[in-house]
Amino acid sequence: MSIRNSHIAELFYSFIEKSILPKLSKTFSHPNHFSLLGLGIALLVPPGFYLHPLVGLLFMILSGISDIMDGLLARKKGLETPFGAFLDSSLDRCSDFCFLSGFWVLFRHSDLFIQASVLIFTAMFLVQFISYIKARAQSMWVECDTGLMERGARTVYLMVWAALLGIFPSFYHLILWSGLILFCLLCLFTVFQRFQHIAASLK
Repeated sequence: MSIRNSHIAELFYSFIEKSILPKLSKTFSHPNHFSLLGLGIALLVPPGFYLHPLVGLLFMILSGISDIMDGLLARKKGLETPFGAFLDSSLDRCSDFCFLSGFWVLFRHSDLFIQASVLIFTAMFLVQFISYIKARAQSMWVECDTGLMERGARTVYLMVWAALLGIFPSFYHLILWSGLILFCLLCLFTVFQRFQHIAASLK
């Protein structure tokens, strides 16, 4: 079961739908408005991390909430369209890039900045590859929601990583490096999971 379909996620979505969406839907009347808002906030994540990990975390949370509200509003108003799904998915890839760029900013003073950059760009590649595999599979009529690090799990991971950096500054460098290495390994594992799933489905 993905995080998006978990009981906790359902409670969170219900809270947003009942408490936040009615207020903001007066200003943002179309789901695509929330999609664009989410991207706009995501662009603030790297400068937010430049100020402090918790500031970057705040922008990540706000961007994530906006991403949730576009789907909720689309279903509520019956505005689900193929273009809306395409736009949302495309902007999600941009947001993923912004989130990881925020963590890249945190390595700017590291003596191993080049090595960190290699790992960050590896993570970016793996994230995009995971999404590409799913899109390619769906084009062949194969469902591919499998894999440990689907987008919901990746976003939660990054938020927890940022929170730990802000809450435990004494272990800053340990959390920063171990968080990045573990993220890359989990994403690589997810790539293998999806390849295995698709290979089995196509057989």
